[in-house]
Amino acid sequence: MAEGERVSPLPPLNLGDILDNGPGSSELSGPVRILDIQYNGSDSLIWLIDRERPCKDNSNQRKSYVRQPYARRLSEIEELLRASKCVVVNIQSKTVQYTDQDRLNACASEKARAKLRKQFKERDERFAAIRPIVCKPDGHQARPVSEVVSDPTFARQIDERARELQRTPLTLRRWINRYWTSGSVRSALFAGYLGRCGNPGVEKKQESKLGRSPRLFKTQHWKSRGYPLSQLDKQRLGYGFALISRETPARDAYLLTCSAYWAVHEESPTGEVKAVLFPRELRPSFDQFMRWGEKKHGKSVREILLGPTKSAQIKKTSGKSEQDSLVAVGQQSMFDGTSNDVYLVSFRSRLKKLPPMTRLILKESRSGIIFGVYCGWEPASPRTALLTILHGALRDKRSWASRFGVDIDEGAIPGLLTRSVLADNGELKGQESTEFEQQFGIGFHFTPAMRGDAKGGVETEHDRMHSHLDHKIPGSTHGKPRKRGEVNPASEALWNYAEYMSELIKHIIWHNCEEEVPNLAPDGMLLAEPSVKPTRINIYNWFTRQGLNVGLNFDYNDLRAYNLPDVQAVICKNGIRLIGKVHGRKMRLLRLRYTSDALAKTGLMEQVKLTGKDIPTMLKMDTTDLSQAWLPTRNGLIRVVHSPRDKIINKNLVLDEWITYCEDQAIRGDLLNNERDQQGADKVQRFAAVTESARAEVKTEISMLNKKPSLVSIVSHLEQNRREELALLREQDQQQLDEAAISPTLPVDEVDDMPPTLADHAMSRFLGNE
Repeated sequence: MAEGERVSPLPPLNLGDILDNGPGSSELSGPVRILDIQYNGSDSLIWLIDRERPCKDNSNQRKSYVRQPYARRLSEIEELLRASKCVVVNIQSKTVQYTDQDRLNACASEKARAKLRKQFKERDERFAAIRPIVCKPDGHQARPVSEVVSDPTFARQIDERARELQRTPLTLRRWINRYWTSGSVRSALFAGYLGRCGNPGVEKKQESKLGRSPRLFKTQHWKSRGYPLSQLDKQRLGYGFALISRETPARDAYLLTCSAYWAVHEESPTGEVKAVLFPRELRPSFDQFMRWGEKKHGKSVREILLGPTKSAQIKKTSGKSEQDSLVAVGQQSMFDGTSNDVYLVSFRSRLKKLPPMTRLILKESRSGIIFGVYCGWEPASPRTALLTILHGALRDKRSWASRFGVDIDEGAIPGLLTRSVLADNGELKGQESTEFEQQFGIGFHFTPAMRGDAKGGVETEHDRMHSHLDHKIPGSTHGKPRKRGEVNPASEALWNYAEYMSELIKHIIWHNCEEEVPNLAPDGMLLAEPSVKPTRINIYNWFTRQGLNVGLNFDYNDLRAYNLPDVQAVICKNGIRLIGKVHGRKMRLLRLRYTSDALAKTGLMEQVKLTGKDIPTMLKMDTTDLSQAWLPTRNGLIRVVHSPRDKIINKNLVLDEWITYCEDQAIRGDLLNNERDQQGADKVQRFAAVTESARAEVKTEISMLNKKPSLVSIVSHLEQNRREELALLREQDQQQLDEAAISPTLPVDEVDDMPPTLADHAMSRFLGNE
């Protein structure tokens, strides 16, 4: 070792410790127990013995034999520990968890206690057989294993003791190894017949029916104990077991199986075949059908009826609570998503129906507060999951709630980034989530497949939201698909997005700040004087004041940069315009223009004004909130806002709905093209008619002159012409006023009978009518 090189500290090695391979290592054969350590400088030895190994064919069973102890150099084991190729694990031995009296008290019947006492006697006899070898002569204290194994008379002692007890030496060696591998405790010598009798995977041949004798055999009504099963019979029971379904109960499947294989088939004169069953003692019983049918078919009745998905869910309870392993808030949160089961309508028209939204929630595990939510029409994905985490980290959610017309107190929905997030194998699995996990030091943990009970708190919260909110709103699906003949719930939808979000926020406030949950409160809070209302937010604040808030520290701008989705945009001379696909074509979205003082200071808009070219960019933006966005720059994110005068857009619409509005406007514009073209044609024709009439008057005036005027004379005297024209106009206006005061307005029919003007003649010539 080089001078000055630091040596990582090693865990202390104690007798009885369990060693196992580190991650990716196979230096050891498996878990081993330390039996003895012989210190002798560089030649120090450590004595190990293998723990019980699982059977190859059945991992739930253990081998009946244990390999004898062996020695390895202590320096070698220390090097493995230092390189993390070997670790010390804590495994509690089941043999020392109960006293003999505890085992007897746990028995349900006197028969079971008698059987257990017999096992105690066998255990004591086995320990008495090996005690002279493994213990010191003066008592029950165990001898050092190195001393026992190194004793040259060890093998002879076993042989002599075996002859004395009329046992085989191999049996005594097996007892000694089991005694050592379990930590040198007497209870390790229990019989343990389970999994150690018969060859693994080999069924015992039945010469007679197994199990207790039936009453009819005991009373001599039957001549045999029942029907012994052959291998063919067992296979036939497996075939019949597969008939079980919702329409065919297990009893019916049993009778059908007996009718096929253990019956006489008689044909009636009409040609009908009838199966006459053998007597019960000559055919398998229903219990045999259930036992061997499941073994041969490979599935239980529950698995057949419920299917592989629901049957895999564990329905047993362990008597524990999800708060038992948590001592502080911020330690863990639970994440899950579901449909909100409600059809909504567009804000622009309540006749336009919208499908149910995706709702994702974050629930703190210790206090139970809901502190993060996402509700929108985007499908569940890593991006929407990170938006939920971003919303949960927002410390002041008052502006978010006020957007939907709800006033909340500061801290009613606190901002929090927990150290770990427990989720299912869905939204949080992806490259984006992994990068976020590595960047901010948060841990994402996933429950096993089809194990919703592993995060029951958030699953239950979905049910509560459905029952307290979703299923009370018109247009609710009530969590069930529509059957034929039923009214489509979409036709009954009445609420829009803003109205739904308002009630959702109010439900979260009730959940956090009003509902009392004394079972979740710490005892110090319940017994405090003056008393504290045991709501979830008070529980959260109590832990925070006690210094038991272990949430992660974070910069919200960094979270926003990682979590907000990118929206395509362009920087114009007067702000930033969003780009969206309208009928498949990328174009600037109507009205959505974002700007701020910080954006003006960057000089980007001035650059666009000088060059005349827009600058393509990407905005960080929550698509459910059109009121604001963030522009990434070298100096960080710059907040830009939409015009505050567009209150309805900022409050009620999401990006997808606004894009739909833009598409409707594009269609409306296309439909108006004919009318727009007609208006343009009329305008062009009017202009042409006036121009043609003026040209004709010019020609008439020139023909009346003796000499054609020059161009210079035409454009000269402009100022004089202006004065004369103004005087003429004033004279005409005064004349019209005088005539209007004397003469009444001509009737419409007289106006229509007036002679055509020069303009009318010019238009007729233009259209080819003259």
